[in-house]
Amino acid sequence: MKSIVALFALLCAGIASAQTTDTTTTPPKKTAKSAAAKKKATTKTAAAKTAAAAPPTVQPLTIPTDAIAKPDGTYSYTDKAGQKWTYSKTPFGVSKIQDLGENAPEPFVTTPKAQLIKATDNGETVKFERQTPFGVTHWEKKKSDLTDQERQIFESQQARTAPSQPE
Repeated sequence: MKSIVALFALLCAGIASAQTTDTTTTPPKKTAKSAAAKKKATTKTAAAKTAAAAPPTVQPLTIPTDAIAKPDGTYSYTDKAGQKWTYSKTPFGVSKIQDLGENAPEPFVTTPKAQLIKATDNGETVKFERQTPFGVTHWEKKKSDLTDQERQIFESQQARTAPSQPE
């Protein structure tokens, strides 16, 4: 323990002596050439400092005063260029979205789960197949053990595949 304290004291003394500066030396004489170069360098650094000191400020988005309020809480606005915009207030500030009108893409439509499952009649059992992102999933159940959803899928597919009887 004493050796650690002694080592720490020596280390601190070494750092303290390294931080002292020698003030007895005389500075070198300045020449006209070095003074001009120094002035040029200080002007460049001053310009860089002012650019770094004043970063560009971002103005928060605001709803225009002549925007029309809609019942759903959004605002409709047409700018000088004729583009239509929809403004809305969010917890993170104001949101601005371009109103595409008739050019808007169709909304995302999902396929019903029943259309993705294929049911095959195997006598007393029904074999089901469903395509998943990880491959095809297979399962088989007795007709008496089918859930309501499985029974509905099986019956709808049997009705579609039943051959029409000639009259």
